[in-house]
Amino acid sequence: MTNTLQVYNPATEKVIGEIKEFSSDDITSAAEKAKSASVSWENTSASQRAVIFITAAAKIRADADELSRLLTAEEGKPLSESRDEILGAAHVFEYYASVCGAVTGDAKHLPKYGYLNVVRKPVGICAAIIPWNMPAIIFAWKAGAAVSCGNTIIVKPSKTAPLTILKMAELINGSGLPEGVLQIATGSGETAGRELILNKDIRHISFTGSIDSGIEVSKLAAPNLKKLTLELGGNDAFIVTKSADLNKAASAAVRHRFYNCGQVCTSAKRIIVHESLVDEFVKLVSEKISKLNVGDCGLGANLGPLNNSSQRSSVSESVSKLKDAGAEIILGGEVCKGAGFFYKPTLLKNVDPKNVSEEIFGPVMSVISYSEDSEALKIANGTNYGLGASVWTADLKTARLFADELKSGVVWVNKHLILPPEMPFGGVKMSGFGRENGLDFIYEYTESKSILFG
Repeated sequence: MTNTLQVYNPATEKVIGEIKEFSSDDITSAAEKAKSASVSWENTSASQRAVIFITAAAKIRADADELSRLLTAEEGKPLSESRDEILGAAHVFEYYASVCGAVTGDAKHLPKYGYLNVVRKPVGICAAIIPWNMPAIIFAWKAGAAVSCGNTIIVKPSKTAPLTILKMAELINGSGLPEGVLQIATGSGETAGRELILNKDIRHISFTGSIDSGIEVSKLAAPNLKKLTLELGGNDAFIVTKSADLNKAASAAVRHRFYNCGQVCTSAKRIIVHESLVDEFVKLVSEKISKLNVGDCGLGANLGPLNNSSQRSSVSESVSKLKDAGAEIILGGEVCKGAGFFYKPTLLKNVDPKNVSEEIFGPVMSVISYSEDSEALKIANGTNYGLGASVWTADLKTARLFADELKSGVVWVNKHLILPPEMPFGGVKMSGFGRENGLDFIYEYTESKSILFG
């Protein structure tokens, strides 16, 4: 008997689909198919791969409306954000079409030794474990990178947001991709995810999720010395200096904190504002947050629910702790009544930075004041995370100072949350290691081989 899991709409708590729970035998079978496809796919020319990617991207664009509705139904985000994500995923595949021939080697003459050739070979069978918050774009990042390098890949979407990935995979596989190159293994992390990591034939694991889960992935992968790419969340600082354009910064803070109901690894989580601007800044963002329409985004709301009940409980608990520690609640701070995993958009003032050293993955803006640039840097860097950060300033010297001193894999200046596929993305410290996007993907999904001719 096949075990199944139900998929719910987080805005209504109603069942919208059902997926298979992949067993150990199912994962073994998928790995065998991937192995069978590996040799022919590795020897497929870059131009042939590019044609498949371009065809797939065109199909995704053509089905963008249907895919957007499906993504909103299973994840909860506004339709406009879902459409942006779907079109962004298509753009990622177009990017990989343009660079899949960039996997080059090196050749040189070494006097007294001979001729050295260094080539880059595919890792082999890869696995990707996708979170529920941005499933379409992260699927494109991981699958596009692995496949463009000549690898085969098995993708496990989140059990709460698998439907869009399943549909996208159908479109990609129907674009000329040989059978076995891209497979989807649905189910829970405890079963399907664990079996993917333990399978000896799978040589690379790309995982996006929490620090605790990333540590567990590392432990499970260690006995077989698997290659890992880990993106383990962030606690991004959004620093508003005294020379910043305050209206622009306030608009960006609201947009990039409440995008996808605050459920983005690189959203603006800790808003660090110069003390001379705090009151005016809070007034501006308060006005903008008050205009957010909370509800079912399938019916037109622009701020949806948390993706699941446990996530909402975590956010509610974090806010309660901040309130007890002396933070002032300007707006929100409450669970919404009725069906759906809704939480009111929340604005907190007078937040002690040590109380927000951990990531709050939800619609909560914490405003922290500072007096000197050195203090702002200390606050921004005072967390185990190091994924992204931004500085808002009109002063070039200040911009250079923060760009150089912020301990994060990505720094934006007068921007936030923008991640074009040409831009390497990943974290430092406990936010993980390895990079996605940009040409850095080559190093993640290939291994060098040195050949010395005498």
